Amino acid sequence: MSSLQPGDLLFWGAQGGSYHVALYIGGGQYIHAPQPGENVKIGSMQYYAPDFAKRVF
Repeated sequence: MSSLQPGDLLFWGAQGGSYHVALYIGGGQYIHAPQPGENVKIGSMQYYAPDFAKRVF
């Protein structure tokens, strides 16, 4: 989590059982769709921190 780069995927929940995913955009922020049917929004890791992240090459 300390070496996040824009484009990394952020996950909430356990590995293999995640319930939410977002795309890291830098500066401690990410884009995500909060709930089905809602518009894509920018969120802050300060208020809703992910459990783990993965880098896709």
